[in-house]
Amino acid sequence: MKKYLYLLIGVLFLLSCEDFLTVESDTGVTDLNYWKNASDLDAANYGMYETFRWNIGHNITVKYRDRGLPFDVMGIWANPSNNDLSRSWTPTHPCINWNTEYYIINEANLILDNIDRADLTPEQYNFFRGQALGLRAYVYFYLLQNWGDVPLIVHAEDVGMKVRTPWQEVAGQCISDLKEAAKLLPVANELKDIKGNLVTSKQAVSRGTCHAILAHLYAWKAALNEEPDLLRLAILECDSVIADNSYALANTIHDVCQVVLTGNSREGILECDFKDTEYDSNGWAGYLAGSCQWWPVVPLTTASTARRGLLISNNSVYKMYPDEKDQRREEYFYKLDSMAKVSTSITKGNAYVYKYQRIIKYDSGNQAGKIKSYDANEILIRLADIILLRAECKARVGDSAGARVDLNRIRNRAGMVDYAGTDASLQDEIQDERERELFIEGNGIRYFDCVRNGTFRERLKGKFKTLTDKDVEDGALFLPIGKIAFNNNTLILQTLYWKRNGYAY
Repeated sequence: MKKYLYLLIGVLFLLSCEDFLTVESDTGVTDLNYWKNASDLDAANYGMYETFRWNIGHNITVKYRDRGLPFDVMGIWANPSNNDLSRSWTPTHPCINWNTEYYIINEANLILDNIDRADLTPEQYNFFRGQALGLRAYVYFYLLQNWGDVPLIVHAEDVGMKVRTPWQEVAGQCISDLKEAAKLLPVANELKDIKGNLVTSKQAVSRGTCHAILAHLYAWKAALNEEPDLLRLAILECDSVIADNSYALANTIHDVCQVVLTGNSREGILECDFKDTEYDSNGWAGYLAGSCQWWPVVPLTTASTARRGLLISNNSVYKMYPDEKDQRREEYFYKLDSMAKVSTSITKGNAYVYKYQRIIKYDSGNQAGKIKSYDANEILIRLADIILLRAECKARVGDSAGARVDLNRIRNRAGMVDYAGTDASLQDEIQDERERELFIEGNGIRYFDCVRNGTFRERLKGKFKTLTDKDVEDGALFLPIGKIAFNNNTLILQTLYWKRNGYAY
């Protein structure tokens, strides 16, 4: 019943979500007579998360949008990684189109607009309102990281022409929503569904999820809006997550690959939770690993199988992971040292990425034996991320000793000794550690780290290295707006930098 009701909601939603982006909308959805009880809200919540999984976890466009990947051969990512977007992304290219993110926001808005019409217990009301507020805030945060100023829509019926809301105002709405959601929701270990069963999926928003998003949001706003006082708020939010007994680091890097990436571990905080079913599966190409992992993970391949997509040389891996004791050298890459000695006629001098080690195969039909998917969730935030974010913020406020404690906690888990460098190099080392630990995870993590830390000229490629301060002020680090957003909306204005660089419409 839940799936059928969701399909009904989905059809009505698609009629309303185009709003200011494409066509005139039918707003009659809020007058329909099915927002009656917890089952109706549960179906809508299920639909919101299915849209979230599809558009944030499954949608390969999100992966193609990443401009900060640390590979040597970039394939389809080459021009975006050089910030030379007009050479590969047309004005209608999906990578610069924000429709899919607004699909999720509109489903959250439908719940928030109609929840008061349903007969719910206080616990049920808090659960559904907290889910919608928390997920909407996460998606808006992702939008403002990518585009800067974006239209702020907080009601499903608000479908007129829209200006771009200053990103600082959007961030303020997110902060308000996350604070409310954190009050409404329990910690992850105590989160229950409408039947009173514990929710084990880290896809569901909990109090800890809200604090984790807030931590990243405060750190982002502190850097890009030059509000250093927010760093201490970011630290407090990290403190809340790290002190939450719902979360714990996996014991080893092997466990990260075998348990954490599979999903719903104690280290996970926010994930797209995929199941091997008709409705919830994620094809192997939907993961970033699908573009950089081949042998020995992918069946029916050999060390000599031609590799395409993203390639990283052995030399680059050694530079990224210089410590021979770092267990990620052998867990994230297949037999790094021994394969580096194999003839380049076989390896082409490139390492064999091996981080996503568990797969699901087709068991019948003409695809039998081939890879169907990775046995993995899309991990968006995990505890190691938050510990390293706290280290970064502590270093920025001058708490070098505290920053070292957090940094060393992640280094030690990987088999390395404590950081012995200077305080002057501490921030760079923390960013290096984030790159090592979170390699090919999440959506745009390394790129957003470079923007937040102001290291885009040093760490990114091509035109990023020559951006002037004026270019950055005019939005060079954000994406141009896709042409579809201008349909039936004369109030939208293109980002100034991109109006000068191939997107003047």
